[in-house]
Amino acid sequence: MSLSVEHPAGSAPPIAGDDYVLPARLTARHAERGPRFGDDQWDLRPFLPRTERHAHIDFTTLADRVAVITAKEYLCSRLRRAVPVGQLSTQSTKPAKLTALAGEFRALRSVLAALAATGVPRLSQANQEDLDAVVAACLDRPAWARTLVRTIRQLAGHSPFLSLDRLAVHPWPGRSDSGVVGMARSEENATLRIPEHIIGPLVKAAVFYVETASADLLAARQELAALQGARAACGARFIGCHGAREAVEAFIAARRATGRGIPALPLDHLHKCADGTPSISGGVVQAPGLEMVALLAGAGDLVRWRHRLAEAGDELGYEEGGLDTVMSPWPDSATPWRRRLGMWELRKELFNLRTACWVVIAYLSGMRDGEVRELGRDCAFVEPGDDGRARYKLRGRVYKDRDLEGEEAEWVVLEVVHRAVDVLLQLNDDPTHLFGYTWGKRRVLLTDVPKRIATFRDHCNKLFSSPEGAFIPDDCRGLGRGSLSADAEDDDVGRGESEPAGDVAIGPWAFNTRQFRRTLAWHIAHQPFGVVAGAKQYKHVAVAMFEGYAGSSASGFAAEVASEEATALLDYAEELYRDWNDAGRSAGGAAQAVDAEFDRIRRELGGPPGTVASPARLRTMLEHLTTTLHPGVLNDCFYRRQTALCATRASARGRPLPMLDMCCRCPNARRSRLHLPRLVLASDQAHQLVELAATRQLPPLQRSALTAHAELLDELVAQVTDTGEAQSS
Repeated sequence: MSLSVEHPAGSAPPIAGDDYVLPARLTARHAERGPRFGDDQWDLRPFLPRTERHAHIDFTTLADRVAVITAKEYLCSRLRRAVPVGQLSTQSTKPAKLTALAGEFRALRSVLAALAATGVPRLSQANQEDLDAVVAACLDRPAWARTLVRTIRQLAGHSPFLSLDRLAVHPWPGRSDSGVVGMARSEENATLRIPEHIIGPLVKAAVFYVETASADLLAARQELAALQGARAACGARFIGCHGAREAVEAFIAARRATGRGIPALPLDHLHKCADGTPSISGGVVQAPGLEMVALLAGAGDLVRWRHRLAEAGDELGYEEGGLDTVMSPWPDSATPWRRRLGMWELRKELFNLRTACWVVIAYLSGMRDGEVRELGRDCAFVEPGDDGRARYKLRGRVYKDRDLEGEEAEWVVLEVVHRAVDVLLQLNDDPTHLFGYTWGKRRVLLTDVPKRIATFRDHCNKLFSSPEGAFIPDDCRGLGRGSLSADAEDDDVGRGESEPAGDVAIGPWAFNTRQFRRTLAWHIAHQPFGVVAGAKQYKHVAVAMFEGYAGSSASGFAAEVASEEATALLDYAEELYRDWNDAGRSAGGAAQAVDAEFDRIRRELGGPPGTVASPARLRTMLEHLTTTLHPGVLNDCFYRRQTALCATRASARGRPLPMLDMCCRCPNARRSRLHLPRLVLASDQAHQLVELAATRQLPPLQRSALTAHAELLDELVAQVTDTGEAQSS
């Protein structure tokens, strides 16, 4: 494409067509310098991580040469310059990363096309009303609208470096990108977390694939490879008509002798049936799978023998698959987790196995998608912890908010994550990337992760659902949006991954990769006794993973969990206030002071008892209480060192240490109706011990201690019940 265009007087000097696009700092470690400014297409693949899908920029998709030059100059300037475009802007204070360049081009192309559609072919002709119209047309997609606002502002900021066309207005001064499109800002993470009734069975199935099904699938793959090797070695494709007939008859006889059916045509290969659409019985196609039979019989093309095989199928029946590898039992039913495998069934199951490994590694490590898929084959290692326990770790790179090469980081994981790595080492053959494998004649990397997770979910529902309902529920009505704003957590690697969009989730949950990290962090912070995969507790995950990080970690996951814990603590403080505001009883040494603080807050809010005005303001006014609040099982602690029994009576340990029943009697303790179920349970258990003690020979002091403990718990229960008398203990 020729770039010979007249440049207006006073414009920025044009860039020569043979100048390199990429700054030298980005290509210093590479043998080549990359595309030149005059190229119609810029191929950035050699300089980007393999997880980056969009590495190609095609300028022939623009309207004319002025638009092409403007787009190229803008992208070159974005790579080289950090131009502030507003007082509220933070994204614009640094040059664009190379991983974002293709996205910058797509957004710019959309802006230029939208302006042209409104009769404004040049940026210099656009006014504020035109720019408002561009954004207004996309307000049904707020995240994309905000991206366009950011791009338009960047265009204005980089105008001095554009030679042919530039914006003449400074758009939306003093307003944030979110404010322009009407998006409410929140201090809390906007990423949706996956509901527990969905993530629980999903992780359970993924762990089953890693720990059990993987052995079946790898054994079946080995069996299939042996069959293919044997047929290739004996030249079975060229045995001739007589030899093929003998092979088919021998195969049928062997099947008859072992009580096995004829391998059926795969369900998704119905279009290959030459004799019309066959019937389906019990999910099995009632027609022979010629390719699988040919492999098992050691023959070539068996199209001429399809009628003989169909007769054998009518006699012996049909079976799915055809390989001999036996499937392991599914724990919930003690029956094989699926029918036998054939070559095509195995191919799909291996994709499901890769997806299951991704789910296990991502969810039980807190890694981002790009970080998971960039893992090397030597990523797993074990180190002893300070407490003597083995720490299972992964070694990789963090790319978010880092330079293009990323930064080395380590993640503390569970042992099952290492087993997922071992499975991938056997399954995949890429020399550098754990998730890379050979596909045809080229090496590829796992892509389209959200789509693969949805496919894995649907497949698990086919395998493991029961008459009572789907294994992984697909009714998300009332759970809110099942998608994520594209910029709620901008990953610097894997940015090109397609994320589902939508408003209210009515059908199946729309997965995206960011939800797994958010869900794990939320559960560790909010539900320490929740269940992972029906067996492992989140408390275990917290100890093995979160507490395994020494100091700060480049992965940022420990900080993310800490942020979730702060939010969870404020949620709990709000719950305490609402219980008090609804006339809930409280007791304990700190009850009077905390209740007085709640009363002050209610007066300042101006709401009558039983109502809560301005929830956002309420949370702000409660925030100071979280600095001393430590939620407990039988009471909460509003810690003050000068009155804390654990501090005054455990000074020898050098740190506060709860002692027996001291927390229940401590001046810092407060109990409320929120603790009542656990207090009642503890009281019942104490009385059971007292009754048991009556049948045993116990020392008097021990019997007295048990009785006193039961009486204390009865007193605590009475204090927070409607018939009890609140008092300080």
